[in-house]
Amino acid sequence: MSMKRGDSRRPRIAVTIGDINGIGPEIILRTIGLFAENRPPADLIVISPPEVVRFWNQRLHLLSPAVERSVLDRGETTTGVSLVEPDLAGEAHIAPGIPSPESGRVAGQAIIKAHELVASGAVDAIVTAPISKQALHAAGFDYPGHTEFLASLAGVTTPVMMLAAGTFRIALITTHMALHDVPASLSAKKIVSVLAILHDELRRRFAIKRPRIAVTALNPHAGEGGAFGDEEQRIIAPAIEEAKSRGIDVSGPFAADALFARMQDREAYDVYVAMYHDQGLIPLKMRAQGRGVNYTCGLPFIRTSPDHGTAYDIAGQGKASPASFVEAINFALERIDSSEQGSGI
Repeated sequence: MSMKRGDSRRPRIAVTIGDINGIGPEIILRTIGLFAENRPPADLIVISPPEVVRFWNQRLHLLSPAVERSVLDRGETTTGVSLVEPDLAGEAHIAPGIPSPESGRVAGQAIIKAHELVASGAVDAIVTAPISKQALHAAGFDYPGHTEFLASLAGVTTPVMMLAAGTFRIALITTHMALHDVPASLSAKKIVSVLAILHDELRRRFAIKRPRIAVTALNPHAGEGGAFGDEEQRIIAPAIEEAKSRGIDVSGPFAADALFARMQDREAYDVYVAMYHDQGLIPLKMRAQGRGVNYTCGLPFIRTSPDHGTAYDIAGQGKASPASFVEAINFALERIDSSEQGSGI
């Protein structure tokens, strides 16, 4: 694991267990195993009921008995990993591969506990394991996903989802919604807000002095002068001009297929802004090859996650790769370093 840090103070990262019936616990335990072997310069605080760690370790045998005891003793550990329990009544009931109100309850309470820790300054960042929106809703948490859940807890009205594969970054104007709802959800005000947040985030936490931003069109061929839709003329282009007037280096709207066909030129833009989920995530995941990272811009703290879901179909089979989760931890550490350098710490 290639974790580096410029000072001697060890950062602390809260890790939420995610959906206890998906692959989240497995990739976390695999990552803990890597920590035990490499002792990287970070402390992981895993937010989970202890019975979840015991269950999945007994099923998959990913941690040695000594490491498991070290994690579960809640004290200072030689592995750099400790455990904090979310606020639950009773033990968590685990059913691998099946979304349930119980798995949603544990996932939601872990997110709440992680926010408490980061808001109090007890940790420097949050890395979240995958959750099921179905399970989350069944447990009474009415959020489309982590981004909106954490934003609500933090009092943020416009969080921005950004995914990264190395220096290739994609941000989204709309996130988890039906495709037929996307056009009506676009507004110049919303696009300008996203561009301003990205501009500030890249300066503050990525140490990019003048971020270069490219914006996609919504329609094929950027609307072809209105033949295939007029959102580019009515909404997107005016938003870009408004952002430029605020000193933001932004270009577009570009036809998405042509723009991403040229994305091998990694120096062209610091972030690409897509209008909807699959428009941006298809090229991102093609580039990432299983090592992408999800990052939430606009929060008062650092939050990352892997770029995949709960993968119920392989939960409990020992097949899940921790690669994207490890990248999410590395990415969080880089943001901590960049933030401290930018603040003069």
